Amino acid sequence: MKKLFVMALMAAVASSSFAQDVKSILKTKDYAEAKSMLQACESTLSNEEKAKAYNKLVELSMQKFNKESAIMSENQVMQQMGQKGDKPVDKEGMYAALAKALNDAVECDKYDKLPNAKGKVAPKFHKKNQNTFWPLRVHLINAGQDCLQKQDNKGALAFYDAYVMSGTSSLFADYDKTKTPDTYLGDVARVAGVIAYQDKNFDLANKYCDIALEDTASYKDALNLKMAMMQQQMKTKEDSIKCLKDFENLYAKDKSENIFTNLATLYGNLGMKDKQAKMIDERLAQDPKCFMAWAVKGQAEMNESKWDEAIADFKKANEIKPNALVLTWLGYCINNKAANIQDAKQQKALLTETQNYLEKARDLDPDQKEANWRYLLYSTYYNLYGAEDSRTKALDPNK
Repeated sequence: MKKLFVMALMAAVASSSFAQDVKSILKTKDYAEAKSMLQACESTLSNEEKAKAYNKLVELSMQKFNKESAIMSENQVMQQMGQKGDKPVDKEGMYAALAKALNDAVECDKYDKLPNAKGKVAPKFHKKNQNTFWPLRVHLINAGQDCLQKQDNKGALAFYDAYVMSGTSSLFADYDKTKTPDTYLGDVARVAGVIAYQDKNFDLANKYCDIALEDTASYKDALNLKMAMMQQQMKTKEDSIKCLKDFENLYAKDKSENIFTNLATLYGNLGMKDKQAKMIDERLAQDPKCFMAWAVKGQAEMNESKWDEAIADFKKANEIKPNALVLTWLGYCINNKAANIQDAKQQKALLTETQNYLEKARDLDPDQKEANWRYLLYSTYYNLYGAEDSRTKALDPNK
């Protein structure tokens, strides 16, 4: 009995100590001190106490933001009146305070909506923080842009992260956005994805891309970035299989040509020829004039040295949409077919046909940004007209 009494007494003392910690946090006037105190005792606090503590952090950060924001507004008003408005403003500190306040408000909200000690859900800070921060979040975009101008990608990413992750958090899940919709979320998420991608943080970049994909305006660019990352991470067979599954999931949601091309090509690269052929056939059954389906089909046949089949399919693709790469592949296949023919007259006819296609590729892509047609055309001129012909000399790789 005595042992139980001592244990109960210790628990009561501990509880009193924890409560005192919360009271200390609520009394402090310094953000860093309050944050440190919260981190030291957070695991012992109730949901209600955690919400109060995090909201205190919000209030402390907002004091800094409001102070600098008021000076900035005063300067603007003075300037509009033709007077000197040049009071010093700690703009960086103002933005940093807002980011901290918003992140802490999101954390506060997490506990504010959980049951309290009596088992009831009675949020105290949810609506207030919603109304405070929804119109202020746009400042974080300006903060990120300022960082990018200074080539501070790390700082920009921190501000964009605060903007994006708060916008998708539970804090604003039930906020009425009809009058003030968040028109920047998708684009900011995409830019954050690019920064994370440049920093080789693919997991983080993917997280931002997935958010950007939910926005119609940023969808295309976000999708291209996501696919580029998926392919860049294919270093092992396991990586390739994971990438394949990711592409299959994307294609299940979006049957666009870009995703189709990547998935069909990936099937071919992984030796899944049956799946590739089935996918292409299904695509052509739905859309017989699908340029990419004919192009990918021709490429698969070209890789297997099926020259006649590849030539026929590349020609179909070219009829739908002339393209420098397809025209170059077409010339390559015709040249290989010519190399396997003994009859000189037939060879010349095929090489002349190749010349026609490769010159069209040159006209479409003079700087070879899409296709390396130059050497093929040089070789064709050489075989048709000889080394001394002016056309051959103009493309001589040794000059």
